Amino acid sequence: MKRIAVAIVLVFGPSLFAQPAAAQKSPEKIKLTAASKQGAVLIRVPVQPFSYALQFSKNGNSGFLSRVYLMKVDEADAPGFRYIARTLAPGRYRLDQMWQQGQWSACLEQGTFEFDVKPGEIAYLGTLHTDRVLAAIQSQAVAANEIVQSGTAYFQSHGRTSPPIIDGRDESGLHDAKAFARERMNRSDGAVRLANVTDTTFATSGLGKAIKVCG
Repeated sequence: MKRIAVAIVLVFGPSLFAQPAAAQKSPEKIKLTAASKQGAVLIRVPVQPFSYALQFSKNGNSGFLSRVYLMKVDEADAPGFRYIARTLAPGRYRLDQMWQQGQWSACLEQGTFEFDVKPGEIAYLGTLHTDRVLAAIQSQAVAANEIVQSGTAYFQSHGRTSPPIIDGRDESGLHDAKAFARERMNRSDGAVRLANVTDTTFATSGLGKAIKVCG
């Protein structure tokens, strides 16, 4: 049994309806060259005193038994930011939902973003400000009296969360991302490119699609 804390605290775990994709998720293990068939994504995110995760879909393929692509942000003792990265096959990816400690989440159908991953390149998104999405998950769980979840039970909100904010997509942000890739990603700074990020929404209504898209 797990309980949500009022200061943004919940439980990370896999989607009950989808299979996560295996990949190199530690920046230190990622090394790309121009000949690489895989690409990667690099994101600067705030840390919290708990773990949380981002869940992506690829090329619009989301829903029941679809492959999902997770990026976990481990808990930290002090506030700040860190870079997270993982390898991905070339394609277009969309942030579908955000999980806080695995059993509480928000489906982002009302507003999110998508980006391209190309072979041999590290797509740098910028700084993804996850704070208000995490705060929304918490407040909605409290309002719904869903502060405790047991076993495989989980809480998920639909259509009530504002889109996440991305900034830091300027020369300074890109410079810092390249410096991180050079120091922590096997001198892969030459592969870092500013990602092509666009705003988007997606449908989650009718014939149970709300469950199928954000399971």
